Amino acid sequence: MTSPRPQNTASPSLLPLSRSDHDLVRDIAVAPEQVVYCGTIAMAFASDEAGVDFYAIQQAGRCVGFFKIDVKYPRTYNFARQGDLGLRAFMIDHRVQGSGIGSGALRALPSLLRRTYPKAQALVLTVNMRNHAALRTYLNCGFKDTGDIQDGGIAGPQHVMRLPLFD
Repeated sequence: MTSPRPQNTASPSLLPLSRSDHDLVRDIAVAPEQVVYCGTIAMAFASDEAGVDFYAIQQAGRCVGFFKIDVKYPRTYNFARQGDLGLRAFMIDHRVQGSGIGSGALRALPSLLRRTYPKAQALVLTVNMRNHAALRTYLNCGFKDTGDIQDGGIAGPQHVMRLPLFD
């Protein structure tokens, strides 16, 4: 039996990235079976998408996670509403998963998003129905399952989840 990883008590910081910052996050990797859910850093930087911003998750001065904020999400997905932002490619390096960094980053996101995208109303994401660990994490961090199912994901059907940015 493996012992649980120690929980990080300090909140992670969220750092905006440009495409020239690839070297800061290039070593972040998820377990091979998780790639189907979130992709890889190489895949994220290879896609040339307008309206998508990159962020790193830092813990103790080291980049240990990555995500994208999609400002055009409502134009791409019919379940998204005007004023929604999309959370995509959320990944935490496999070497620090289970230590609370992902949850800390998700809890820090609303504050960052309210400052950076002041007109945004909610953060929306999809999570594969088979990805039970991610689903639990999102629920524990305040996301609500809308009850909608998005078909057509690379790995199959996905729950649609929503987090209001304002009370």
